[in-house]
Amino acid sequence: MKKYSIAIAAFVIIAGCSQNKNNTSPPENTNADTANFFPVTPFLQGQIQLLDSLPVTILQLATFKGKTDSAWLPVNKVKPQLQPFLADTIDKNNLASLFKETKFNDQSTEAITFMYDPKNALPANLGLRRWDVYVDPEKGTVKRIYIVRQVKEGNIKATQQLTWKTGKWAKIVTIKDPNDTMPSEIKWVWDLTEEAAVTTDDKLIQEKK
Repeated sequence: MKKYSIAIAAFVIIAGCSQNKNNTSPPENTNADTANFFPVTPFLQGQIQLLDSLPVTILQLATFKGKTDSAWLPVNKVKPQLQPFLADTIDKNNLASLFKETKFNDQSTEAITFMYDPKNALPANLGLRRWDVYVDPEKGTVKRIYIVRQVKEGNIKATQQLTWKTGKWAKIVTIKDPNDTMPSEIKWVWDLTEEAAVTTDDKLIQEKK
């Protein structure tokens, strides 16, 4: 995990040189040819390995058509559902030809945000669409990772969004119809402390405390 900390620290230094800590101005484009993408895939793989080593049972909250069901699952039941987001490797040596990096310091999220969007139309065989990395500017640690990918379920194209809250929880939202007001969501929580539980979309966890 040390090499990831070094990479994060480098990101914070780069962002700090280009923008003031309290600045919430629009993102500044970086030079795509020299972009040093944060190793998102290795980081998530390390997080999953760490989770695998913890003596915890994971709370799963599955929401379909507005109804939420809960269940307690071992880690080995959760890992296969996360694997599709590791299929397209995101690291400092990959995808720079397809994606551009922008960064800004956002007070509303108290994080330096690194956003990665396509330069042009993406290859049809690439599921990955875009991703964001949120870094704590004080601690130099990754707070959250957000990844969007496109999948095919039969003849239907769907969009899946992974949000990984470091040390707290992860969730996948699946949207099959752009007009769908109730997309399906599966959330896995392994930290049931008040900090992780008290959120507007996690009422079920709050009731369990």
